[in-house]
Amino acid sequence: YTPKVHGFVADLSLMSDVRKLGEQVSKEFPVIHGLLNNAGTFAGDYTGQRKETLEGNEYSLAVNVMAPFLLTSLLLENVRASGAGRVLITSSISAGSNDALNDLKCQKRWSDHRAYELSKLCDAMITMELHARYGDPPKLCFHTMDPGTVDTKMLRAGWGSWGSPVS
Repeated sequence: YTPKVHGFVADLSLMSDVRKLGEQVSKEFPVIHGLLNNAGTFAGDYTGQRKETLEGNEYSLAVNVMAPFLLTSLLLENVRASGAGRVLITSSISAGSNDALNDLKCQKRWSDHRAYELSKLCDAMITMELHARYGDPPKLCFHTMDPGTVDTKMLRAGWGSWGSPVS
């Protein structure tokens, strides 16, 4: 059995695009068994400079945190409808920079690692809060995880080329 693959396109740095994506996915899939939020970015969209989206959000915050939170919120009823739904939000062992929780846009102090660490901390915190508010095991569960060290554009940009190959 091979299920069909469905693709959707959205700019995850723009919450207006994420809202449209949520509407499209919700219409196409009234029941969702699993939602994996794994998109991510690093270093101001790999520029090495602090970057704001057209909507005024720090780029890493928008893509890594706001997009998965909004998409999950928009699709929550679809996931709940499965009766055994799972939501997985990728965090990282690099989660940190908790001193920046009062400066989510990193306007006072930005570095590529600081913005990334903060975004991954927020992802873990949001996942725990979603589970505390809406979790109803085994009917609806929220999880977070570190994807491991895989040789990706993000790993090479921030930490060098030493991850496991994707093959």
